[in-house]
Amino acid sequence: HSDEETPTSDELEQFAKQFKQRRIKLGFTQADVGLALGTLYGNVFSQTTICRFEALQLSFKNMCKLKPLLNKWLEEADSSTGSPTSIDKIAAQGRKRKKRTSIEVSVKGVLETHFLKCPKPAAQEISSLADSLQLEKEVVRVWFCNRRQKEKRMTPPGDQQPHEVYSHTVKTDTP
Repeated sequence: HSDEETPTSDELEQFAKQFKQRRIKLGFTQADVGLALGTLYGNVFSQTTICRFEALQLSFKNMCKLKPLLNKWLEEADSSTGSPTSIDKIAAQGRKRKKRTSIEVSVKGVLETHFLKCPKPAAQEISSLADSLQLEKEVVRVWFCNRRQKEKRMTPPGDQQPHEVYSHTVKTDTP
């Protein structure tokens, strides 16, 4: 079966399964693969794309486009096991993730209270809040982003957001 021919969905499924097993066995992350594809063939792919390929969650067309590249990557990775090669070097220069930030309960309480008053604080507000809580600005900014996302997930469409409940005064004197 050459790369030029369109694979069947069964073949793609089979390849995706084998690819994932080989990748794990060789000790590479999905992000490593995405980065290596960029360095080797000029097309960087995100970890998300590699993940979706392995889970068969891309369109058939995109699966077909990615298969020959991943196949080439596998051949390169297989042929070079045992010797630190270009692929290992590429993997080593991959982006290091920042350690997960843990925020103390008391600090979370302050952020939560602030969120109920103002779910989308301005940069200046984030900055002063970060200073007062002795946190990095980025940590506070990301906390608010994540908190807004959580709000979206928990609030059914059409329902009021909690900050709207707090900020609107309810009129009791209906005519």
